[in-house]
Amino acid sequence: MNPLKIIFTVCTNNYLAQANVLAKSVKKLAPDYTFYLFLADEFSPEIEYSKLENINFINWQDLPIDCEDLKKKFDVVELSTGIKASCFKYLFSKYEAEIVHYFDPDIRLFSSLNHLDAYFDQASILLTPHIFNPIKWQDGSPNENLFLRHGLYNLGYLGLKKSEAAAATLDWWEDRCLKMGFNNPKYGFFVDQLWMNYIPLFHPKETFIILDKGYNMGPWNLHERSLNSKNDSSFMVNGESNLVFYHFSSYNYKQHEISRHYRYTFASNPDVKPVYDIYQKEMIEAGVEKFELFKWAYTKKKSFLKKFLKK
Repeated sequence: MNPLKIIFTVCTNNYLAQANVLAKSVKKLAPDYTFYLFLADEFSPEIEYSKLENINFINWQDLPIDCEDLKKKFDVVELSTGIKASCFKYLFSKYEAEIVHYFDPDIRLFSSLNHLDAYFDQASILLTPHIFNPIKWQDGSPNENLFLRHGLYNLGYLGLKKSEAAAATLDWWEDRCLKMGFNNPKYGFFVDQLWMNYIPLFHPKETFIILDKGYNMGPWNLHERSLNSKNDSSFMVNGESNLVFYHFSSYNYKQHEISRHYRYTFASNPDVKPVYDIYQKEMIEAGVEKFELFKWAYTKKKSFLKKFLKK
């Protein structure tokens, strides 16, 4: 009997177009996975959720955590990231999953996940670093200090196989995220991500750091990665590896440029424009112009972090 395998994401209503693009790529390239979406928002009567292809929705308030507390103290980014560990635990428990991958909603698969799953033969925790090589220091972002503030590993992706190490990691990570999942690098908090620096130390034999540059390519590592087209929908990274998934972090389909946060542009990195052209087209087809208008249902009390720090 094949092990139950799950891919999930977490998002709010205004990110449902991105999540729909991800879900369609999962259906095409990882059909042996069941796709779940935890909605970190209130369900809206204006959205026909059943028409969103390949997505099984779960209300984040079904998680066995103090949701009212999180609504009061977290903003939209903190809430959406802070519940990830709880989502993993829910999926492992409720569906008796053996393998669970998390992907941010603004990721799209471009190749099969077969090789990714093979890494579980070596470990039960899979991580992808932001960068592998030094960045030439220059004006603008990213420079290496960015990852000292935000974490060595990008938690837009995390893969876990059912194991004692994974369970221990989730218990510890959940506790930290729910209590201290703030977005304030000045005080040493960066939502769920910064905590993961410790995992290769806490569980060295059960952690596998994926060194293949085809995994989690994104706008922060373009100094070390370039794309070549294999055909209209598949690509090679540095002429060596298949592009497995690309992270379209902070992409704005209206401006159609790589990112508002990083120095790279289509002028400096024209090789990546084809994947952004694909993504822009698919986002529009998925209804981004409609979904982006939805407002988050909750409002954080902005004084909460200061009160927490004074404890």
